[in-house]
Amino acid sequence: MTEIHPTAIVHPNAVLGKDCKIGPFCTVGPNVVLGDRVELVSSVVVDGKTSIGDDSIVYPFAVLGVMSQDLKWQDEAAMTGLRIGKRCRIREYVTIHSGTPASDGTVIGDDCQIMVNAHIGHDCKIGNSVVMSNLVQVAGHVEVEDFAILSGDVMVLQFVRIGRNAFVGGMSGVTNDILPYAIYDGPRAAYRTINRVGLMRHGFTNEDMHAIHMVYSAVFRGTEGTALERLAHIRKEVKNNKYAMDAIDFIENRSKRGIGTSKNAE
Repeated sequence: MTEIHPTAIVHPNAVLGKDCKIGPFCTVGPNVVLGDRVELVSSVVVDGKTSIGDDSIVYPFAVLGVMSQDLKWQDEAAMTGLRIGKRCRIREYVTIHSGTPASDGTVIGDDCQIMVNAHIGHDCKIGNSVVMSNLVQVAGHVEVEDFAILSGDVMVLQFVRIGRNAFVGGMSGVTNDILPYAIYDGPRAAYRTINRVGLMRHGFTNEDMHAIHMVYSAVFRGTEGTALERLAHIRKEVKNNKYAMDAIDFIENRSKRGIGTSKNAE
């Protein structure tokens, strides 16, 4: 049975799934849809065209789905909403803004953990099982692929893409795209090496990691020809490894802001 605390304000048009828990002083707007067993712990604001998937939990003082800060779009009725997946954990003071007419909405995948004081701006697309640590700040239109981890105080510029299984070290400023399967860190985030620990945890073999490393070594450490020419050459050696080919595809097709520089890359 759904539980609504007497101090909570839930609009009668809001749609609540089975066995939801709406804690003290929460506010739920008229266009909100909560899945089954969603819990709003206390003092949570959910507004706009927002949906939250089954078994997600939102901690105190989070604000979800309100109108974006993009000054080009200030018509609340035109906002394209926020969709949050299943089993997400959204911690204290997190803010996630609605999408604008520039996209089909802000989207958060399944099984994400968004930690204290993180911000996700309008029109972002966040994949599954993404972790954002305390004080991560993600500007509008950013895309984060599955299993990426952003450490504390990471700042991400608009329109950046962060590849799957990437790890970004704390207090990094991200102005270029982040390669999948890689570690980036530093004041201006730079490529360090492949994310060995993270990849091992997700079942990557030594052969997989070696193939990915060959691709990035060719890009950052090669001396003959252009980076694209070196990629064309290394493609022949790694063509049977799907992860290495995915890394090449990211560089050639998915990256729009460039992949940055390398610092002390292995």
